Parts: sequence; C-alpha cells; structure tokens
Amino acid sequence: MLGEILLVFGIFVFIWAYNVFTWFRWFTYLLGLIFFIALFYKFFVRKYDEYERAIIFRFGRFNRIGGPGWSVVIPFFEKEFQKIDVRTRMLDVIVPLVFTKDDLRLKVNSLVYYRVVDPQKAVLQIENYQKAIQNLLISQVRNVMANLDMRDLFSKLNHLNDLVKDAVRRELWRWGIDIPTLQIRSLTPPEEIAVAMQQKEIAAQQLQAQRLLAEAKRVMVEVVGEAAGKLEDKALMYFYIKALEELGRGSSTKILFPTRFFDVLGDIGKNMGGALAGAGIGVSANEIISGLKDKITG
Repeated sequence: MLGEILLVFGIFVFIWAYNVFTWFRWFTYLLGLIFFIALFYKFFVRKYDEYERAIIFRFGRFNRIGGPGWSVVIPFFEKEFQKIDVRTRMLDVIVPLVFTKDDLRLKVNSLVYYRVVDPQKAVLQIENYQKAIQNLLISQVRNVMANLDMRDLFSKLNHLNDLVKDAVRRELWRWGIDIPTLQIRSLTPPEEIAVAMQQKEIAAQQLQAQRLLAEAKRVMVEVVGEAAGKLEDKALMYFYIKALEELGRGSSTKILFPTRFFDVLGDIGKNMGGALAGAGIGVSANEIISGLKDKITG
C-alpha cells in the first residue's frame, strides 16, 4: 500500500516539475535519449575486433559479413550465425603411415599455417574447415610421396614441401582458405630401416677415416725417408740411442740393431780415443764401445 502511494506521488511530482521548470524538461529529454541509446546498443549493436568477422543471416539466408568494428544486427529479423577468426593459424598434422614409390614405410610430421580469406565460403561451403584441412593434407602427403622414392624424399625435402603445398592450396582455395606456409618437419622410417641406414653411414665414415690414416702414414714415411738421407752418422747415432732409452723402459730386454749401428759406433770410438788419452783417462774408447756392445747384445 505504501509503495503504491509513493509511486503515485512520484508521478504527480514529475508531471508538476515537467510543466513548471524548463530545465527539468530538457533533463528529461536527455535521460530519455541516454536510455534509448543504451537499449539500442544492448540489443542491436555487435562489436567485432580487428581479426574477427561475422556471418550474418537475414530471414535465414546469408546477408552480409560483419566486422571489424560495430555492426547493427536487427533482432528477430537478423542473427549472427558464426564468428570467424581471420588471423593466420597453425595446425600440426601427423600422418602415421605413408608408403613411398619403393615401398618404404614412413611416419610424417608436418606443420601447416592457414588463414581464412573468404569467411562466406569457409562457413557456407564446408561444415568444419579445420578438420577438412587436416584430412586433405594427409591424403595429399600420401599421394605425393607415393610417386617418390626414398632417395628423392630425403634429398629434396624443400621440393616436397612445395609439391604438397601446391596440391593442398588448389583444393582449399574453393573454400576460401589459403596456406601461406607448409613444412614437412620430419620423416621417420621404421626402426630397422633407420638402424640399417646408420650402420651404412658409420661404415662409410670408418672407411674414409682409414683412407685418411693410410695417406697420412705414407706421407710421414716419405718425409722421414727424405730427412734420414740427409743426416750424418753422428745424428743417426743420437736417434739410435734415444730409441734405446724408449725400448729400455719396456718389458722386453732383447733388442735388434742394424749392422750400421756398430759401424758408426766403431767410428765414434776412433774419434773418442784421442780425446780420452788427452784427458789422462786410462781406459780406451774401444774398450768402452766393446763393453757397450757386449752389454747390449748379451
């Protein structure tokens, strides 16, 4: 009862103020305009971001594409059927089984970047364009690889990307979809094939290493032979003694020497005789050399 009394009193005050005060009349107009704008924005206006497009139907038929920005959609006569993202998007597609021309089984991992260039076709001509892209890519990868052998696949991977992209792009263009980039990221053969390929590569590398090592040894022998021909007997004697030091560190005590070693040793003894006599040493160089011979060969 009190509420009804207050409502009647409020209406009476509003009518009295509206007829008496001019400023109140303009304030009423302003409030009415604000209310109308808020009501219109609430039920008639749809806002779309820069990367969004809307498929708008009127009386159940396609009428226009809304966005970006604000679009007016009249209730009861028009409706927003679907909203489309027109940015470039990424789709990871794995083809579990592919047969090449030479019957090699492969698993293919691919990555495709696509974007909607015609929202009307992408919505009205196909039910689910994302699933369609995936299925079409799988079938085209199988078709293209079926015409190539293993050697062509692994040596011309960039060419394979172009072949698959061109085949898929021709089909998707009818649905208003473009593919800027398509990449075949990996081709995985069966485990036994991968092991065999690795063993072949390892064997080739080992063979190449053996060839390089043999060539290095041949060059080293030639260099040592040329250098040995220019050495004097005293220099050769020095290298023989250094070799003795290295051999003496081993477990074997039997050492073989070339005949030239003892000839050079005898010549050195003749030269050392005078030096020892001049120094007042009572042992001849020949005795020292003979002792060394007995010690080495004994």
